[in-house]
Amino acid sequence: MAFPNTIYGKYGWEKVQTSEQKHKLGTRMSFDDGRVFRYCEVGGSNIAAGAIVQAPAGVANHDMDLAIATAASGVTSLTVTLGGTAATANQYKDGYLYINDGTGQGSVYKIKSNAAGDSGGTCVITLDEEDGTVTAVTNGDTIVGLSVNPYSNVIISPTTVSNIAVGVAPRALTAEYYGWLQTWGPAAVLCNAAGVVGEPVRVGGASTPGGFEDLDRDGSGENEAVIGHQMLIASVATDYALIDLNIAP
Repeated sequence: MAFPNTIYGKYGWEKVQTSEQKHKLGTRMSFDDGRVFRYCEVGGSNIAAGAIVQAPAGVANHDMDLAIATAASGVTSLTVTLGGTAATANQYKDGYLYINDGTGQGSVYKIKSNAAGDSGGTCVITLDEEDGTVTAVTNGDTIVGLSVNPYSNVIISPTTVSNIAVGVAPRALTAEYYGWLQTWGPAAVLCNAAGVVGEPVRVGGASTPGGFEDLDRDGSGENEAVIGHQMLIASVATDYALIDLNIAP
């Protein structure tokens, strides 16, 4: 059964959360006023309304340079050798396998499922691609990395960013529930420092996780992702400002 990638919502649907999954992670919901939301799975901690939310940090022993035990093209299953961290069954379901070096480098494949794997052991990755790999991936040459779906187990963006911002919570979200994150259009967002109308705003600041600061282009704090632009009035620290989000249209 196929699921739609985009649904056309009604005002208020963005504030619905459930304990059971209702859509594919990353499903896009748009409103007729131009606002856009993405469907997510909340990680192990509650998320406050108005907080910037990020994808979970990658697993250091899974995220690159994993050797494979396959030597063929057109395969839909790859066996990788994990680093010093075990993998649970379907930890990477709906995520991505990418080839970071060697034969086939530069390719990304959608993951359908994965078996459990011990620390330093092998793990079978099943791809969600009918034609499989387009190149003859090679044992001893091809090395890969694994990434979860960026909308799975999302967390409040920490003061030290560890992955990409994926949206802003339009309501308080309960740990391990499913709900929506706003990615485009006017949103109330936690402010970490006074800002200026019309200026771009960025993830981060050492003040409070989930907050934003202006991108001043003054030589500091210029490497974090821009998430939108400030609207209406100058923001006040610890308050919530109206931000025109530009994360994902």
